Amino acid sequence: MTLNRIGAVATGLALLVSASACDNSSLTDVNRNPNAPEQVSAALLFPTAVVSSVRLARGTIEIVPSNFSLWPQFLAEYQYPEASYYQFRPTTADGYWLSYYTGPLQDLEQALRQATENNLPNQIGPILTVRAWDYSIMTGMWGDIPLGEANKGDVGTLAPTYDSQQAVYDTLMTNLADANTMMGASAGVGFDGQDPLYGGDAAQWKKFANSLRARLALNLSKVDASRAQSEVAAAIAAGGFESNDDNAQINWPGDGTNNNPWYDNQKEGAGTRDDARFSITFIDTLKSLNDPRLPVFARVSQDSGYYIGMPNGLEAGAAGAWGTRASRLGPQVFAADQPSYIMTYAEFSFIKAEAAERGWIPGGAAAAATYYNEGITASMEQWGVAPAAITTYLAQARIVYQGGATGLRQIALQKWIALFTQGFEAWSEWRRTGYPNLTPALNARTANGEIPRRVIYPQTEQSFNLQHLQAAITAQGGSDALTQRLWIDPAP
Repeated sequence: MTLNRIGAVATGLALLVSASACDNSSLTDVNRNPNAPEQVSAALLFPTAVVSSVRLARGTIEIVPSNFSLWPQFLAEYQYPEASYYQFRPTTADGYWLSYYTGPLQDLEQALRQATENNLPNQIGPILTVRAWDYSIMTGMWGDIPLGEANKGDVGTLAPTYDSQQAVYDTLMTNLADANTMMGASAGVGFDGQDPLYGGDAAQWKKFANSLRARLALNLSKVDASRAQSEVAAAIAAGGFESNDDNAQINWPGDGTNNNPWYDNQKEGAGTRDDARFSITFIDTLKSLNDPRLPVFARVSQDSGYYIGMPNGLEAGAAGAWGTRASRLGPQVFAADQPSYIMTYAEFSFIKAEAAERGWIPGGAAAAATYYNEGITASMEQWGVAPAAITTYLAQARIVYQGGATGLRQIALQKWIALFTQGFEAWSEWRRTGYPNLTPALNARTANGEIPRRVIYPQTEQSFNLQHLQAAITAQGGSDALTQRLWIDPAP
């Protein structure tokens, strides 16, 4: 992996400089920069990793607009439509891969070593939880990835082996269960005021770890339903989110420096972009359901004064006509102080609803209906919808929970809506459930015109870790195509 080679080169240069200066200790002292410490404390590494993780997941890979706002058909692209019709740039994969491994995962690795050496469970637990979130995104994109040997260039691992996706999930599930067990009021010092999510509150971190464990466990439902059932049930029993107050989110100050990534992207904020338009899929779904989130998420078309969605996959000439024809993002979405969500109570409620409907936890269809309504309510409250509007929405015949296979489709649809601005998770849920029944984009460049089910591996790995890369591709069916299914996403 490139990070390990960069680290190795940097280490080698440092050793050469050290060797040349070792005969003169005073010169060495003079050349030591007091403003560039050789080891950064975990208390600084951890908040940096959390914020950079959020900026990656809810900024870099989510908006531009990028693949994970386009593939689940929340948005469409009218100026640079290549990603809309699945023409994926290899350099994009390089950017995703390197940004994670050289950014938050590197910081978390160093922080974890320090917290482990100092035996600080209330620091280890949050680190494991955030790291599990990061790796869940990476394995969700590529399947097999370096994990056990990743970010260890400083100890000589220059070409890390790839862990199978199954092994990655084994590790993450174990880490999250361990994080829940180890954290607590009597488990020593945490990150306290340096913690940008929960201010060092171990009880809140336990809820997040358990909720995230439930999300990842549910991802196993297609490939190992038995394990999915046991892991989801255990995670829910351990105690997840109980209200929107528990949401794992970054509350941006909106002070011009620490802003919602959407604000930094959009021309109407601090950015330069104005090419995001809503997909016809998303707009028409919200309109058909009389969803009160529609005027929060979107604005009426500049041309017509109505909420209008744009088809996904139009090529440049045809797409260009939709700049004033289709609906733009609503101001709240790109407000400078709008929170960025890692995981919410709404999502956890939908997980419980599905688990109850499947018989994985007690309560059956009645409990599923309760959790389903709680999920819808939580999502709407999260976006500031008035209570009366929520009540009216829930009373509609198309929204009232039906149970059975219909109920599972209702849960999937409402979760997809609630995951707006969390596009990677929405795309992952679509791969798992097949719902909503998305029509592939027009002019699709993929084989058989299919919606992508993975991301291609980065070119940097071909240059620096080819042997292990090829082994990973072979183990996953021999293809690096966007439509190659991962272990967690078998064909029906």
